[in-house]
Amino acid sequence: MAKKIKKAFNPDDFDIDVKVEDVVKDFPQLSQNDYTQVSLNLELVKLNYEVVSPEYKDLEFKNIEEYFPMDVDYIV
Repeated sequence: MAKKIKKAFNPDDFDIDVKVEDVVKDFPQLSQNDYTQVSLNLELVKLNYEVVSPEYKDLEFKNIEEYFPMDVDYIV
């Protein structure tokens, strides 16, 4: 009987690229805020997401469309 090789668990195997744009599709109410007054990250945390892009700066852009290319991660 052949010996089965065990592969070490790698959490990166389960990473899925999610952008702010993807989250807004599921939560369109996010488009209504002025993000120079309201923290996008705090709004996302309420929905169990957080911005993980290093280029993210809180309260930088007014419109959420400016944040669309930034990565977010699901909070477990």
